[in-house]
Amino acid sequence: MIIKENSSASNFEVIAEGLYPAVCVTVAGIGIQETPWGDKEKVILTFELPTCRREWEKDGEKHEGAAHLSNTYTASLAQNAKLRAVLESWRGRPFTADELGGFDLSDILGASCSVLIKHNTAKDGRVFANVVDILKSKDKVKAEADLVDYDPMNHSSESFAQLPDWIATKVTHATDADAIDVGAPPKRVVEELEADEIPF
Repeated sequence: MIIKENSSASNFEVIAEGLYPAVCVTVAGIGIQETPWGDKEKVILTFELPTCRREWEKDGEKHEGAAHLSNTYTASLAQNAKLRAVLESWRGRPFTADELGGFDLSDILGASCSVLIKHNTAKDGRVFANVVDILKSKDKVKAEADLVDYDPMNHSSESFAQLPDWIATKVTHATDADAIDVGAPPKRVVEELEADEIPF
């Protein structure tokens, strides 16, 4: 997915505030979404936190694994864009003029980082954990989950099938979703990065 400069409640215990080792396991464009500031192209990044363990039941079987936490960003590298700020924090350096002309978000898939988590409280009193910053990390974190890369502008039924239901629903409810054929596809696993260094 190329970006440019101008361009339900859970039963799990809320992840405590703090700094956690993490790896990016999902880069999912969700198309044009309605926001209080007008329609914006959005992307979801999901991070796996290996030091936070979760237990859940699916299809009658119990499972255990690393917690996942997602953030939604406007798909832009504009000067004041939040996505640009967190990517530059993650990289440890600003984007060059050439990179601002078109940066492939797929490059961050499988990349290690540290995520800073803080809590927000909703009007109904529920507390949510949010990734407020992404920092460069020297430690390599290996993903337990399959890596998922989805770009609605280059729709692949295979990669769409790998999306969690809640992300797939956002894609199909996007204001430009009529252009996307989201049939019933097989699953796809994206190759995990081998490099020890941040690839972007």
